[in-house]
Amino acid sequence: MKKIDFKKITLADKPLIEDYFRRFPQYHSEHNFLTLLCWEHYSHCEYAVINDHLILSNMTCGQCTCHAPIGEFDPALFEELLQYTKKHTGDCAVTFHEDKYLPYMKLYHPETPVYQSRGCSDYYYRTKELAELAGQKYLNIRKQINQFNTKYQYTVDPITPESIPEIHEMLDKWSDAKNTEVNSVLNEEVGAAHAALNQWDELGCEGLIIRILPKNKIGAVAIWGEMNNETAVIHFEKGISQYKGIYKVINQETAKALLGKYSWINRESDMDVPGLREAKLRYHPEKCAKIWYIKRKEIL
Repeated sequence: MKKIDFKKITLADKPLIEDYFRRFPQYHSEHNFLTLLCWEHYSHCEYAVINDHLILSNMTCGQCTCHAPIGEFDPALFEELLQYTKKHTGDCAVTFHEDKYLPYMKLYHPETPVYQSRGCSDYYYRTKELAELAGQKYLNIRKQINQFNTKYQYTVDPITPESIPEIHEMLDKWSDAKNTEVNSVLNEEVGAAHAALNQWDELGCEGLIIRILPKNKIGAVAIWGEMNNETAVIHFEKGISQYKGIYKVINQETAKALLGKYSWINRESDMDVPGLREAKLRYHPEKCAKIWYIKRKEIL
């Protein structure tokens, strides 16, 4: 394995990469083509195909990290990757998005610690639960939705090419309100959302907008894609905060739109942000798609 084996991901690579994701279903949002392409300005992504395995790498803040190979488990290739990362990665050498590598590490590299990244774990919810919000545990959320419905009239519309320019404007308005220039992650997220909109048809995105009447202004937007046959991943969800409760509304409306198509909704990670974690836990996730990693200096 050599550095020259890796090449930058472009839109033209979508069929090849998604073929690997189809043959070897993935569950974490980092292994979704939209994520790989649209966050490229923040986390430069490259890939290599070796022995019918897809190997991804990310360069973030000057630090390179490789992902464990996607494909049928190949111990020899994995060992080759470990040796490669000793020379070509930053502090975090390899991330594991599948737990099949953990027994191997325990058996053949017992002195190499494997860490779990709690803040990068994706939250999974049953689509039916988020669409219906039934039962006592969702009582407060239903109250906020009812208060919103009492105060506002609105429409729920699918995103179309005609509405995309207006969504760009709404995202810029949201960004200004949140002062994202002093928050690099939020700023990069808005940039990724703009990138997805600019390649809407090519990426095969779907989404919806909530328009607040009578002015018909966009109050919230949600953009999603397919994670696997059972799961949709919500890539972006933004709402104008002056409309209190609008995040609860678009969350439910998104689930209603996905009901009958997907059993699960992946709402991505909380990035160790306390407020975001509380918001995601409030919807009672049923499981998580975890990420583990090893450090370059600890590979033995």
